[in-house]
Amino acid sequence: MSSPLPATGAYYGLAAIFRDQTWEFDWWKQEVDSTGGLACPIDGEPLSSPPATDAGAPVIRFCRYCGWRAPRDVISPQHGVKMGRTG
Repeated sequence: MSSPLPATGAYYGLAAIFRDQTWEFDWWKQEVDSTGGLACPIDGEPLSSPPATDAGAPVIRFCRYCGWRAPRDVISPQHGVKMGRTG
């Protein structure tokens, strides 16, 4: 006898979408707050390690094109607020 199939349907699928959306947002908020994210919110370039000249400064991530720095320039994601270039 096979195992029962998981519950599916309109409301179960919608609930799964909202659950995944909440999980993804919470993960992304934690990532941005701790490391500054993956890419620069101004120009979209990947963030890199800070330059060697900033050895004493508390810089975690750095955009080599526009000078954006984490944690100095980080704006924590909020529900319902546009972020990045259009925010």
